[in-house]
Amino acid sequence: MFSGRKESKIGDALREVLHDHDLEQKLEETKILEEWGNIIGQHINQHTLSKRISNSILYIRLDSAALRHELSYSRDKLKQALNRTIGKEVIKDIVFS
Repeated sequence: MFSGRKESKIGDALREVLHDHDLEQKLEETKILEEWGNIIGQHINQHTLSKRISNSILYIRLDSAALRHELSYSRDKLKQALNRTIGKEVIKDIVFS
C-alpha cells in the first residue's frame, strides 16, 4: 500500500492546495459547526435552529429566549472549547439570537 512518506507528501500537498485557494479557513469553520452539538450537548443542540460563521463570528439561532440568555453567560467558555477543536482561534465571538 502507501508508505508513510507518500502519505505525508499527499497530506502536505493537500494542505498547500487548501491554503492556496483560501479553503483552509472554510474547512476550519465547517469543523467548528460540526462540533457545536458535541460541545454544547444534545439537549441544547435540539434547540439550535441554525448556525453560521461570518467574519470569525459564530451566529447561533435558538428557539428559546431563556436559553439564549443562559448561553450568553457561557460565551467565552464555548468560544474557547470550539477553538480548541481546531487548535487555533477561528471564532472571535458568538452571537445568540
